[in-house]
Amino acid sequence: MRLEELFATWRKILAISEKPEPDEYKLLLKITFGGLFLVGGIGFVVYTILTVVQGIGHG
Repeated sequence: MRLEELFATWRKILAISEKPEPDEYKLLLKITFGGLFLVGGIGFVVYTILTVVQGIGHG
């Protein structure tokens, strides 16, 4: 796909897109931040477990 075609496609998408309603926007924010906290929490738990496991062998 050429660059001009790509820009034309993006223009079409932007032309038909609509701004979300406030309640829809709030729901999207809740889902996004919930996902961020979930992934961050899982990462923290894994990091903590690995730190403890590695600390036991070096103690």
